[in-house]
Amino acid sequence: MGTTIPTLLLSLEKQTFNYSTMKKFLPLLFIIVVLYGCVDCGPQQELTVGINFHREKDSLHLNQVYALGALDQQIFNKQTEDFNNSRLFLTLAFPISLLADSTTYVFEFENRTDTLTLFYQRDFYYKKDCGFVVDTKRPARSEDSKSTFSKVNVSYDSYLMEKVTFTGGTGGNGINVDVTL
Repeated sequence: MGTTIPTLLLSLEKQTFNYSTMKKFLPLLFIIVVLYGCVDCGPQQELTVGINFHREKDSLHLNQVYALGALDQQIFNKQTEDFNNSRLFLTLAFPISLLADSTTYVFEFENRTDTLTLFYQRDFYYKKDCGFVVDTKRPARSEDSKSTFSKVNVSYDSYLMEKVTFTGGTGGNGINVDVTL
């Protein structure tokens, strides 16, 4: 016996794409396509160094911190406040100079002054889909810092993420410093 027209229409309706379902999943599909196509072009602002202070038994009060040769010292005021409000572990973000391969920070405490000079190698290059980007690397010289702090450990990572994912990505941490007072 032949197939009737209502049976064919019912069969066709089940196979037809549901447009209301498409409207629900279209934004998700758009986000997936956009994120899959994302390329990390690095920071879109001034590069910063993360300085981690280990202050187990230290009760030093920081009066002022500044970078030698910096044009704007305002960012350091908030960092000074954060330092004085924290007692154990604290990470502060300070800008680094892109005019030279080093930046010197001066930390003025109530009863002492410490300095920290970070050395790095600036890396300006062209990256496809981004244009010119800036990054830093470990310096060519053997020392990575000079300081009057008890102990300083510097780690170097690219400021550009190695892989971009839905949750952010991997890498892109830049320069980080561990300081023991």
